[in-house]
Amino acid sequence: MTIFKGDMYFNLDDFPFYIDRYTIQKNEYIPPHTHDFIELVFVVEGSATHEMSGHTYQLAAGNVFVVEPNVYHSYACEPDKDTVVYNVLFDAGFLQREMEVLQRMPSFVDFFYLVPFLRKSHSFVPYHPLQPSQKVHIQAHLQTIYDEFIQRRDGYQLVIKTRLIECLVWLSRFHQENREADRRLGVGDRAWMDSIINFVDQHYYQPLTLQQLSRLSGMSVSSFTAKFKEAAGMSLLDYKHTVQIRQASTLLRTTDKKVLDIAHETGFGDISFFNRIFRKHTGYTPREFRSSPPRQ
Repeated sequence: MTIFKGDMYFNLDDFPFYIDRYTIQKNEYIPPHTHDFIELVFVVEGSATHEMSGHTYQLAAGNVFVVEPNVYHSYACEPDKDTVVYNVLFDAGFLQREMEVLQRMPSFVDFFYLVPFLRKSHSFVPYHPLQPSQKVHIQAHLQTIYDEFIQRRDGYQLVIKTRLIECLVWLSRFHQENREADRRLGVGDRAWMDSIINFVDQHYYQPLTLQQLSRLSGMSVSSFTAKFKEAAGMSLLDYKHTVQIRQASTLLRTTDKKVLDIAHETGFGDISFFNRIFRKHTGYTPREFRSSPPRQ
């Protein structure tokens, strides 16, 4: 399988970004490949079959989706018409500072992290089908970014970064609006809760709220709370803390990282709160746990 590296596209070390308006020709097949950067794909026109993470989907104009690093995918264009897409490629660190702010938006976390993750577990459509007016709005943003990237006039890097951030914010808003218009996903409650549990297992370090997850699942907070507790045997917060403390315990045993660094790495922004939750779950403070003999 082909692995595309960022240095094939990113010409400037301090600006790891690339955009292309690409035409997939009639009957063209792009074989399975993966890459070490983030890819945002927007379908301008046409349709194609897209295989990603072991599932096959039908692409249509107005679909937009995120392909994370190390996720393999392929395309097969329809025989009667070309398919035109914007491919927006950027390194994970390209928007590092901005991501810290964006991650405070529940709608952005839904769009950029949660839905791309859930496609690994279920064959529901991982794309965000935009309404016609939304499609026009996003396409205008991407065309501006594309023009700036090609022309490279003074200040183009600033314009690209600003427009990309705006684009991500608008996509997050549109995603939320469209989810509210179609509240239920096509999976059963138990399968959905298994997905949420699996997501928390791997994204324990991110801010996750009842409001965010219940909204995405189309449930009220009270209904989501009851269904999650039935599936996990505890509340969302307790489960998240359990996963965080389990990971922190591993880091304390296997690394010489500072306790403060471990707290931050496992999603605790406050060291006092970390110490309190750690003691609640283990009976030890983090420092006591590190120096105590492993339990048999």
